[in-house]
Amino acid sequence: MAKKQMKHGFGGVISFGIAAADKAVERFCAALKVVTFAVSLGHDESLIFPQPSYDERINLYPEKFRKGFIRFSIGLEDPDDIIGDLDQALKAIGL
Repeated sequence: MAKKQMKHGFGGVISFGIAAADKAVERFCAALKVVTFAVSLGHDESLIFPQPSYDERINLYPEKFRKGFIRFSIGLEDPDDIIGDLDQALKAIGL
């Protein structure tokens, strides 16, 4: 998808949303085993940070990104391990 959308290059930081309340997003992040919850996204390991809807800066985001918004920095782990970790964490919260 990145190759299609960003023809002039891209990095390893992405953002995505899940249709869930803040508590479910927090449970998703807590359920991750390979990916680490962190507020800084600069490292060689995969890191994730949810932007809670109660954060005052969330109002700067477009409306569709104000709930369930997550920033994710992809690290050097095996891609299958990262994908599997995200999948099991989504299943852990019923998604």
